[in-house]
Amino acid sequence: MTILYGMAQWQHPAWIDWLYSSAVPSGERLAEYANVFSSVEVGSTFYAPVADEQLMRWYRQVDAEFRFCFKVPQQISHASAQRSWQEVRDDWLAFQQTLTPLTAKLGPTMLQLPGRLAGERLPYILALMDEWQLSTPLSVEVRHLDFFDKGECETDFLKALSERQVDRVVMDSRPVFSTPAYNDSLLDAQQKKPRVPCHPVATAATPIVRYIGHPNLPRNHVWLDQWAVKIKQWLEQGLSPIVFVHSSDNIAAPTLASWLDDKLVANGALSSKQLILPDTLEQMSLI
Repeated sequence: MTILYGMAQWQHPAWIDWLYSSAVPSGERLAEYANVFSSVEVGSTFYAPVADEQLMRWYRQVDAEFRFCFKVPQQISHASAQRSWQEVRDDWLAFQQTLTPLTAKLGPTMLQLPGRLAGERLPYILALMDEWQLSTPLSVEVRHLDFFDKGECETDFLKALSERQVDRVVMDSRPVFSTPAYNDSLLDAQQKKPRVPCHPVATAATPIVRYIGHPNLPRNHVWLDQWAVKIKQWLEQGLSPIVFVHSSDNIAAPTLASWLDDKLVANGALSSKQLILPDTLEQMSLI
């Protein structure tokens, strides 16, 4: 019964002199981040190949309990209409081979599918899942509304996940769509994040939550309270959830994660806080 917290990145200009010192070189900030958080989304693998040497440098910066959650390259997840199945499969197996040396510190690898990939393409998703050969988990994030219909399509999808012990990545973008966009970061989030229903269903042992917080921080309590209830249920079932917290500009994402951790302690899901944020310079000046 464990929970891991992470961000969508381990570097942010606003986190300097908070999560890590300005004296820490950028190439070593992952180690400082990993002193606070226990996981991270690695989106860089979605956009371009990452050299084996770079992957191992990251691997060596974190302790044995830390978990990397890599995103599947877009030529696998997003280009199926333009490429043959053999080409996709070759890249899929090659990507898995790339991750193999990192197995001891791998969390679920995230297969994030495009919003245009509809329910009729479920066989393609199943084919990818059936070619997963690593001993570490695979998770799938769908964005087409077919997979949220609470009918035959979603039922078939969830059944297939459960049979293969693959978890659905649960996207919660409700906060950023709860108000009109009144600043640039909120407008950017509304343009880039999928507006899909939040169906918090676990189909395997490691459910992933991607929570996209509202920049007006107090507004988030209503959704974080709901997640505290659901995560407590998962923990009581013996599951090991991973929660990745975003915000519209990601500056306050660590704070939102800490608030969720507080709520899980308050409702008895955790016996003590798992996420201890360092004091800000402003806070330290008051001591």
